[in-house]
This record gives sequence, C-alpha cells and structure tokens, in this order.
Amino acid sequence: MENERKETAEFNMAISYLNRLNALFYYVNASSMDLDIEGWMHGLITLFRELSPYMNEKELKSFQEKKEEMNQAISQTMQKYKRTGRIEIQPETYDLLHNYELELRKILKTSGLQMKMKEDATFAIR
Repeated sequence: MENERKETAEFNMAISYLNRLNALFYYVNASSMDLDIEGWMHGLITLFRELSPYMNEKELKSFQEKKEEMNQAISQTMQKYKRTGRIEIQPETYDLLHNYELELRKILKTSGLQMKMKEDATFAIR
C-alpha cells in the first residue's frame, strides 16, 4: 500500500501558483514604490515562503538570517515613527529590502519558474 503510486491529475496547480507569485510580486512592487516598508517586508516574506521549496539549505539559512536583519531594522524604524510621528527610512533599511527582493528574483529565475526553457517552443506550455 505504501509503494502504490497515486494517480496524477490532468491539471495541476502550476498556473494558480504562478498567478499567486505574480500577485505577490505586484504587491511587493507597489509597496516598494509607495515606500511602505512594512508591506514591502511582509510581501517579501510571503514570497520567501512560496519560493522556499526551490532553495537549497544554504539559501534557506541565508534568507532566514537576512529576514531577521530586515525585521530588526524595520522594528527600529516603526518604534521611532511611534515616538515622533515621522517615518524616516534609513538607506540601510531600504537596501536590505531591495537586496532581499533581488535575491528572491534570482531564485525565481534559477528555479525555472519565471520562464520555461525548451528547445522546441511548441512544448513551452506543456
């Protein structure tokens, strides 16, 4: 019973998954352009969760460490905002978010999710 193969579905969740990634990247872009650092960070963390199955152990550890660094920087920014009523985004905080996003985009590309590579274009959507 354990070794029995399960039937595969005629359709899978690939399109839904890619649509979800697209929506997340749209949200991340909008948040970054609006300088909504909390929304930007939470969007990036959600993308990390979605892309984590395509990462090796070293990448997972690196992203987790960078996530903690981002969280600390944003927490400091938000604490200052609560005290002063003004939000000031330090260049270092912006760079942390920006670089985290770039690294996630590299994972997307190297995983093959961004674009299928086929010798024959007729197989590209199969």
